Amino acid sequence: MMAAPGVIDKVVIDPGTGEFQVRTIDGLPPKGICGSGMIDLAAQLYLTGMIDMRGKYVPEKCGERIRTIDGVQHLTIVFAKDSGTGEALTLSQAEIDALLRSKAAMHTILTTVIRMIHLEWKDFRKFYVAGTFGSYINPRSAIVLGMLPDLSLDAYEPLGNTSLAGAAMALLSLRKREELDEIRNRVTYVEMNVNQEFMNEFSAAKFIHTRTERSFLPSLSGE
Repeated sequence: MMAAPGVIDKVVIDPGTGEFQVRTIDGLPPKGICGSGMIDLAAQLYLTGMIDMRGKYVPEKCGERIRTIDGVQHLTIVFAKDSGTGEALTLSQAEIDALLRSKAAMHTILTTVIRMIHLEWKDFRKFYVAGTFGSYINPRSAIVLGMLPDLSLDAYEPLGNTSLAGAAMALLSLRKREELDEIRNRVTYVEMNVNQEFMNEFSAAKFIHTRTERSFLPSLSGE
């Protein structure tokens, strides 16, 4: 769902008990989940072993929360008695698959671009994340899924709605419009869907392929 009162935006799963702790916008009873909550949820499911590296449910780890509806596996995130709709809130296998395809596209675009300009992630000191989505995403969860590169959490900086801010700057300042023209003239356009390297990388990235050992993920160490 779109972010709104009663929508889940943060999820933590206790690795010992398997209990779900959800936070909703305005603290209301949960009635759905938004993008940042989905990324949190998928990362937590993976870290607790409820889904495997392919994003598939592991029934023996999911316990009583797993059920089959119309031939599709669903995991109960919030039981009916605790939800704001009076019905259980569940996450289907198809929804996890769709999230991993989106994650694969994001990962592959980033990987393809930095290879084209002959850089490595260690060369980056700052990583700006734009959009309303970028303002609320938990970088740690995105790193676990392989959606964002494994940089220090301090490297990530949300910028909010940059397209709106940029449009306002261009409308209000002649100097900014001239600067915009200069930037446009330096832009290189890359059509990803005809790039064979992109397609190969995309197919390989439809997995939760990030290793989660603390020694490999410096951003997760010390927690």
